[in-house]
Amino acid sequence: MSRSRFRALVVLLLVVARAAEISLTIVNVVSPQDVKIWEPTSVAAKKGDRITLRLVNKHADEHGYEIAAFGVKEVVPGDKTATVSFAADRAGVFPIKCHLHPAHVAGQLVVLE
Repeated sequence: MSRSRFRALVVLLLVVARAAEISLTIVNVVSPQDVKIWEPTSVAAKKGDRITLRLVNKHADEHGYEIAAFGVKEVVPGDKTATVSFAADRAGVFPIKCHLHPAHVAGQLVVLE
């Protein structure tokens, strides 16, 4: 199991164990394949949870973080941090992407019923 998949599983297990307020740090890193990604790539929550994401960009150039279904669309300047919060008010699987660099595959938000 890859490191990022293991982290996603741990995040999922933690979310299932508790509800109400989710707070995670998401870091823009370079993968072993030399691709810039936000990690962990997947975020899991229960419907009704309040999610706060601290986005840390460790690169000199700006990067985006978007979860369109929840109105999240943040540009994080190089070597800066931004925070976004939203309510997971509906269940489903929602794509997470960098809206500035569409070729970057970011991940998914999984909201459980």
